[in-house]
Amino acid sequence: MPAGGSADGAIAVPEVRVDAGLPQGWTPVRGYVAEIAATGTKTDTPIIETPQSISVVTRDQIEAQSAHNLNAIMRYTPGVAVETRGVVGRLDQYSIRGFTAPQFLDGMRTFGGRDANPSVDPFRLERVDILRGPASVLFGQSGPGGLVNLVSKRPTEQPYRELQLQGGSWGTFRVGLDLSGALNEDRTILGRVITSYSRSDSQIDHAREERYFIAPSITFRPTEDTSITLLGLYQRDPWGGTYGAVPAYGSALPNPRGRISSSLWDGDPSFDRLNRTQYQIGWLAEHRFNDWLTVRQNFRYARTEGYYRQLYGIYTANLLADFRTVQRGITGTNVAFDSVTLDNQIEGRFRTGPVQHTLLAGLDYYTVSSRTFSGSSTVGVPAQDVFAPVYNIRVPTLAYQTRARQEQNGVGLYMQDQIRFGPIAIQLGGRQDWYDTESRTETLATGGIARSQMDTSAFTGRAGIVYLTDFGLAPYYSYTESFEPQSGTFSPVRGAGPFEPTTGQQHEIGIRYQPPGSNTLISLAAFDLRRQNVLTTDPNDSRYSVQTGAIRTRGVELEVKASLAAGFDIAAAYTYLDSEVTGSNATATASTGIIGAPTYSRPERGTVPIGVPRHMASVWGSYTFQEGSSMAGLALGAGVRYVGATWGDTANTLRVPDYTLVDLMARYDLGQLSPTLQGTSLQVNVTNLFDKDYVASCNTYAWCWYGFRRTVLATLRHRF
Repeated sequence: MPAGGSADGAIAVPEVRVDAGLPQGWTPVRGYVAEIAATGTKTDTPIIETPQSISVVTRDQIEAQSAHNLNAIMRYTPGVAVETRGVVGRLDQYSIRGFTAPQFLDGMRTFGGRDANPSVDPFRLERVDILRGPASVLFGQSGPGGLVNLVSKRPTEQPYRELQLQGGSWGTFRVGLDLSGALNEDRTILGRVITSYSRSDSQIDHAREERYFIAPSITFRPTEDTSITLLGLYQRDPWGGTYGAVPAYGSALPNPRGRISSSLWDGDPSFDRLNRTQYQIGWLAEHRFNDWLTVRQNFRYARTEGYYRQLYGIYTANLLADFRTVQRGITGTNVAFDSVTLDNQIEGRFRTGPVQHTLLAGLDYYTVSSRTFSGSSTVGVPAQDVFAPVYNIRVPTLAYQTRARQEQNGVGLYMQDQIRFGPIAIQLGGRQDWYDTESRTETLATGGIARSQMDTSAFTGRAGIVYLTDFGLAPYYSYTESFEPQSGTFSPVRGAGPFEPTTGQQHEIGIRYQPPGSNTLISLAAFDLRRQNVLTTDPNDSRYSVQTGAIRTRGVELEVKASLAAGFDIAAAYTYLDSEVTGSNATATASTGIIGAPTYSRPERGTVPIGVPRHMASVWGSYTFQEGSSMAGLALGAGVRYVGATWGDTANTLRVPDYTLVDLMARYDLGQLSPTLQGTSLQVNVTNLFDKDYVASCNTYAWCWYGFRRTVLATLRHRF
């Protein structure tokens, strides 16, 4: 068997370690089950000892499912509602436990607006960690639902080379190259370069997607105790597909004219454009002074530029009474984001009598500077017949109306102690954050300038306990908090002061089971999640807001991950979410989306937030035939995904139906046919096998998004 090979024909990615200890939170994982994760604690902690829900999607699972973006990677993960904008691929839009969630890369937050979102290509990733529940104690400002941490591939000590070709539905084409290995004889300098080009016509008529990137990295190991990894990126997305939508009538709801095509584009190829460019450079540094003291510094500078224009269906009541004509407008931006993130950590491992401690202290900092030109108009914009669209039409010239600049700065000081006493593991943590922002918006036509400034601070805490049994069962409890700064001020009558941060608290109880000697991890969790200080309408002055809004989410999550010696890999999940607006002065308007039709209003309190399914369930399994079998080299996989019904408007009058999808996979190791093909495999994936025509979600009767139709992708991979 060649170096790096395995009985099932797969080639394992060699691990790179500064020390010879346990695997770390970024090292490659064989199969679907990761035992170690750093996202929950910022230390390399076994998942079974972490008193909070965390899921890891490994590289092997990403490749088996041929996941083409972050939403596809998380399809089989509990608590995560993916593809909330359907086939829109330019943004990674999803929710965790009913709330939008921030994205981190190698433990540091990524920054960018809608049109300059720093999208990460899956080919660059080693794994994806999904931490569910508040995470502000270690990561600062974030929503109560959790966060997603993307873990980059790093240079390997042993040679690793991969060439990938992919093609399939909608004119999809990708070529990727991944080269890694030692750059000198004593293997103290390691290098890796990952590059790819991809394009697709996409499911939407006339909408193109295109991307190319190169991501070099180099690791310096001057001593056994020191490691510095430099990571760079240049990525260009000349075409970003579509950000459009379709009306509810004809998609989520019946239309007397029929069903709107799932390939309809409400934009126009002569006008719409998203051109996005990303630059990143940074480092991940670590030095171990001795067996008990380690310091780390993580740094990244990133710049993202975006040029965006769109012809779109107007958000409010845009469908005429003929049930086929949509009123449209135009909008566009020219935006750039510059960000610097820095995270300094000191980790100490020591004992006080019979008690073991892993003490972590950190100081992190970020600064973000953005510049945005923006404009929009509905004057002279042609309407669209959604059943007989005409493209390449004449569209009015878009003029920018405002120029905005914003500066954001955040500093966080945190401390955490992981205490181990016999079978009991306790986690205690606290953090103090300081945040300030300053904005300047100029109206270009008049030269008028509006300024705003905000300074705020918040303290968050976390406590958890796990009981570890000898037979692999680990019940736990945790309490954790979150905060999010809010821009704006109270009305002058109320003092005109700045808003307090929106806060969140969660109680979670759970149990994990990891049978000794088995590569299996089963997790069950129940949680009660509250969010306060949410902005809602001021009952005394509707022009302003007050912070009396609140949302409560309760739920249960089950996850099963297993990679068994017999060749079976399993990823299964179930989610139950009971989400409700428990405090609000806002009035939810129920509009049919038909111009001229009557509307009515109801209090928002007691409603379910938009796009939050009560039930989600999924199961994916694959089997690789072992050596000695007549079908050795063949792997077969299948999955089923169910997403329950959601509400598509704040008044809870628009119900988006549930849907069930089936996925398939087949892979063959061509090395079984000839020694000259060793390391080469051919894989075919089919998502939405039965080509179900479904709506992924809606946001009012005017905007609904279709999900992905049947997609076939073939991947030829050669590792050498």
